[in-house]
Amino acid sequence: MNTLEERTRQRKHRLCTILAGGDDRMVVRSQGLAPLRLSRPFKIGRSRSTKRLTMQNEIKFLPTRKGDQLAYAQQMHDVVSATGFVPSTIGLTAQDVTELGTLLAADKANTNAINNAAAMRKAKTQDMNGPDGTHPQLLNKVRIVANAARVSNASDGVLASLGITRRDPTPTPKTVPQNPPEFSLVSVKPGVINIRFREEGSARPRARAANATGVQIATVDGKSTAVDGEADASPNLFISRSPTSLDSTLMPGQVRLYARWVTQRGQTGPWSLPLDVAVI
Repeated sequence: MNTLEERTRQRKHRLCTILAGGDDRMVVRSQGLAPLRLSRPFKIGRSRSTKRLTMQNEIKFLPTRKGDQLAYAQQMHDVVSATGFVPSTIGLTAQDVTELGTLLAADKANTNAINNAAAMRKAKTQDMNGPDGTHPQLLNKVRIVANAARVSNASDGVLASLGITRRDPTPTPKTVPQNPPEFSLVSVKPGVINIRFREEGSARPRARAANATGVQIATVDGKSTAVDGEADASPNLFISRSPTSLDSTLMPGQVRLYARWVTQRGQTGPWSLPLDVAVI
């Protein structure tokens, strides 16, 4: 009786036939011996692929692109349907040639339809959205109709049915914020002063007073004695967002900063209490 080592050696040296198994491991059946399951797939040449080895059944002669595939199918049909060519020479029947021609014609028709649809879509998109397209012209006409209706003697009900409103001939003026902003110092760094402002009493850190577009910030030399109205006579700049940073490179060593709300029309509210800042 052969030992286990002898049987293993015989398996390795005999001619093996590679079969595709049902699991992820390779099944190798040696002539006259029981199947040997390998824990790892074979490696062919220098390939490091871990895919299972299977019989080659893919059609390698087909091109990759669909347009080239269609051209190849046309070439094939021209050969097998040529006068004098016998289909049985390559294992075909006359029915095979007929079916090839039918499928080729149908695929070419679909390809042409797709190409024509793409060209049509491109042309229609340009006709619609181009500089002189139908959509810009339509919107321009809609604006003309709406403006004509707005200045006409039509009632507000008629305008409402068209989705149009008239401007109030005597609009209510927007009020100026009556309270100064909450103005605070965040930090001071070399050449920079970081500040924050918000609506007084608001829980939101970036809250802006109604009708305000931002704040004016006045810079006063801190070495001088504080006097009434000094912020009005000092240089100021407009800031729309909080928090923000001020360039302090040209400021004196000590400054007082004031802030007040500003509306879109340039109307201003009262100044805040000053912030005494030591410039670095």
